[in-house]
Amino acid sequence: MKKIAILILSLMPVVAFLSCGSIQNSNSDLNSEVKNMEMLEFLKNNISTEQTLDEIINTFEEMCKTPIEEDLLLSEYGVYDFTGEDLFYYDLVRQYPDGEDEYFQLRVSIMFSPDEENRFLQDTLWSDDSDENFFDYIKKSDGYAYAKVHEFKSIDIRIDQT
Repeated sequence: MKKIAILILSLMPVVAFLSCGSIQNSNSDLNSEVKNMEMLEFLKNNISTEQTLDEIINTFEEMCKTPIEEDLLLSEYGVYDFTGEDLFYYDLVRQYPDGEDEYFQLRVSIMFSPDEENRFLQDTLWSDDSDENFFDYIKKSDGYAYAKVHEFKSIDIRIDQT
């Protein structure tokens, strides 16, 4: 019995050490989830179809001031069928590691009805493709020029995980 008590006492520091690591990881995951939800709610509370494209981009840019290590920004646009109907998507995306070798993508998708003007517009612009400010960079694109002067059909704001 004495040997068992000594064994238990000798293992307690190891168990405590391992538990601390899992608590730290748990807190890190929790902090990540809180940050994700805060940024998502900020976008949902501050973006609407009544706003101009520039107002939406400014709100997205404001959210991007929340510090995250290793993030990349993305603007992509084109006609896609994600929901059973063709729509022209103008997307703003903030991508960052999820801590498990994949990525979160905080996404604002602005959708338009397809037409002859947008049917052949398609591009992907990453923040690391240019040395200039990302938001100035994307405002030079054909997708931005189109989205700026046409009426939105809807906006979807969400977090995806790759």
